[in-house]
Amino acid sequence: MNKSIIALAIAAALPVAAQAGATLSGSVEASVEAGGATTIASSVTLASSEVLANGMTATTSISLNAGGTAAGTAGLSGDFGTLTLGSGVDNQAGARHGDVASVMGHSTTANSGNGATYTGDFAGLSVSLAHGQIDAEGATATSAGATYDFNGLTIGAAQQEGVSSLGGSYSFGDLTVTAGKKTDTAAVITASYSTTVDALTITASVNNSSTTEASVAYTLDGITVTAAYDGTDTDVSASYTSGDLTVTANSASEVTAALDLGNADLSVERTAGATTVTYTVSF
Repeated sequence: MNKSIIALAIAAALPVAAQAGATLSGSVEASVEAGGATTIASSVTLASSEVLANGMTATTSISLNAGGTAAGTAGLSGDFGTLTLGSGVDNQAGARHGDVASVMGHSTTANSGNGATYTGDFAGLSVSLAHGQIDAEGATATSAGATYDFNGLTIGAAQQEGVSSLGGSYSFGDLTVTAGKKTDTAAVITASYSTTVDALTITASVNNSSTTEASVAYTLDGITVTAAYDGTDTDVSASYTSGDLTVTANSASEVTAALDLGNADLSVERTAGATTVTYTVSF
């Protein structure tokens, strides 16, 4: 048999990686404050993903901000889970994952830094690990968390730098009950309720420390009025949407008008007596 035909047959039988796909995206934003300075910010991100011959998927992302600050990650995912390394990873990701009762006091914003994260799911058990830099001096933090689902009851455990938590969460229709305990603190039990009846949406939560939060929202013909109580103050806000235009205002005298122009956005904001016009173009 012709050697060229044999070589082609062998090559066809071998697994071949899919061609990598790269995408380029970014934005340019200009803000002008009445009587103040003009601020221009931009960012560009190059991302790529490729399915390898062994079935795993490799990803990479590099972002460059206007100030010259670069951030990038590289990841590998497969049956074993997902591993991500680089800058801009959340070193609290493990603890966030296992802290199902939200008793460890993490902020809602990811604490980003140089490091690595891992997530995986194994027969109902979900785990997350993270390690990364937490300040400019190079200090690092390690966090870990795991959750397990027992027919709707979610049990979670988390640990970060000597602080740990154990908790659970279960939903009874519109009512969700969570209970958790953090190292050296009392247990916290919270009941949360959320329901929508026609144009009315009601949410409320209370815990065993008598902390109460509630909100009521009513929507009709593009107008939404919301009253929210955070345990101390009540804030009333309203928004109106007509086509691509959305106008919002609240009881703190903050007013914003935003216009969606497709790949561009124009907004005018009035806050604390200052008016700011912002124009953003994305690609």
